[in-house]
Amino acid sequence: MPRIAEESIERVAAASDIVEIIGGYFPLKRAGSSWRALCPFHREKSPSFHVSPQKQAYYCFGCGAGGSIFKFVMEYERVDFATAVRRLAQKAGITLLEDESAPGDDQRRELRQQLLALHKAAAAWFHANLLRSPAGAAARTYLKSREISSDIAKNWQIGYAPDSRDALLKHARAAGFSERELRASGLFHGGEDKPLADRFRQRLMFPIRNDYGEVIAFSGRVLPPSEDPAKYVNSPETPLFSKGRALFGLDKARRPLADAGLAIVCEGQLDLIRVFESGLQNVVAPQGTAFTPAQARLLKRYTDNAVLCFDSDRAGRTAVERSLPILLAAGFGVRVAPLPAGEDPDSLIRRNGADAFRTLLSRAPDYFDFSLDEAASGGQLENPAAKAALIRKLAGFAAHLPDAVARESLASRLGPRLAVSPQAFLAAVPAKAQVSGQDEPEAENDDPGATAEPDHTIRLLIHAALGSLETRRWLATQNLEILASQSGAGLLRQCLAATFDPGDAAATQAFLAAQSARDQSLLAALLMGRPATDPGAIARDTLHTLHRQQLAARRTALTARLRQSGLPPGEVAALQAEVVDIMEQMSQVSRSL
Repeated sequence: MPRIAEESIERVAAASDIVEIIGGYFPLKRAGSSWRALCPFHREKSPSFHVSPQKQAYYCFGCGAGGSIFKFVMEYERVDFATAVRRLAQKAGITLLEDESAPGDDQRRELRQQLLALHKAAAAWFHANLLRSPAGAAARTYLKSREISSDIAKNWQIGYAPDSRDALLKHARAAGFSERELRASGLFHGGEDKPLADRFRQRLMFPIRNDYGEVIAFSGRVLPPSEDPAKYVNSPETPLFSKGRALFGLDKARRPLADAGLAIVCEGQLDLIRVFESGLQNVVAPQGTAFTPAQARLLKRYTDNAVLCFDSDRAGRTAVERSLPILLAAGFGVRVAPLPAGEDPDSLIRRNGADAFRTLLSRAPDYFDFSLDEAASGGQLENPAAKAALIRKLAGFAAHLPDAVARESLASRLGPRLAVSPQAFLAAVPAKAQVSGQDEPEAENDDPGATAEPDHTIRLLIHAALGSLETRRWLATQNLEILASQSGAGLLRQCLAATFDPGDAAATQAFLAAQSARDQSLLAALLMGRPATDPGAIARDTLHTLHRQQLAARRTALTARLRQSGLPPGEVAALQAEVVDIMEQMSQVSRSL
């Protein structure tokens, strides 16, 4: 992916008011010259999260979270820097300039934008068919039978594809989309030498969105009394959509997932919609019945725990066991909510209410305990061969746990229930777990450039440097080698190299955005604190005081050396001369204060 040009980052920062952007996520209240709210990054009863329109920065005096608007979007929406810039650019209506990239990238980006526009138009067309067209009457009747109200249908933009070979095709062509775009979209059948035809016919349509809410594909559910064996038809792989890299509902569930610390995982769209609309909004569904490594990594941005609510039939159980290795390898704690026979989340909530489903979730056991409970109820633990097979199965799953400590803890917990020693269980764990379909792991962002808490002197100088461009320029001319060993010296050097004026909020935002996450918090704390009344005087006094301290330490060392007996006369004279020189330097420093 091409790198976003620095000019674009500054343009986005200039067009993005931090109060307006953050206020779009949750309400802010004015507090003097700034705005405040309960911090979204930790639990608190009194608001300590402050947003400064003057500094265009935020800082929480409770947990220390802080930085630029780019960092806020990154942390709140759990996205990377480039995605945060693009989302803010889209809000501001800015076209990003990107550094020179590989041949063909421009064409691919243009095709992607056109495909997004085509999918947006198709979603609106399907939705209008459901709400208003005579042909959509059967779909409306079906949704009513499933207790899906018109408000819910609108909230999820559910649609209807009529029984026509070319109704959508004609609509898309009339809207000006090219043949290349139509063929690349996945919305139509037909190869290069065959005429195009609508892929989705006589189906209830669910838009599949990326985590930013853009429509990238569709899932079409057959309507009764159709005898079509394909209950669901999904979009094929396209430049927009990869089945194993999308999670249905994630665009709505991102914040609830992070807040709850738990992902409720359902099989289908209607199950998910029912759970979400019942008040449990931390819910997602894979595109299919089992997780992929890419989906697990995507979900890991928001939570480390998942409870699987797949159907109680054979297919649902198979999906659980196919998902488990992927989730365990990604570091998830996995529980299983065993649904009553013949029930799914949708039917359970409609029949018994949302509280019954909440109770089911609260009692959901860890997968390993769930398997043992089932085996015990089925008599497997009394049959030596069946028990041995169960141990091999559970040990195979245990191999996917990320570290030896987790495996040993599991063995200690399961051993007594299986009537085997923990050592015997661990001996059955395969040496290397193989996850079907495993792709390359993403690099972890461990923020290697983060700065430790700066020393007090460094904080004073950074505060002064941030408060005045003139002070920053003066400090850049000084000999700062004395600070080289102090914590935060590198961050001070970066501040002194910056050329933005403190009154230029956009340039300040761009500077903050270029720092590590921890450094942004450190800088935001200084920016949001009481401004320095005279940054130049603070910088001069701090350096002079530091210089005096260094001279005093050197004088003390020389004096201690002079007290030693047996020094050669020449060395004594040299030491005395250096002490006199240091005393003169200290006097000069004092006179300059």
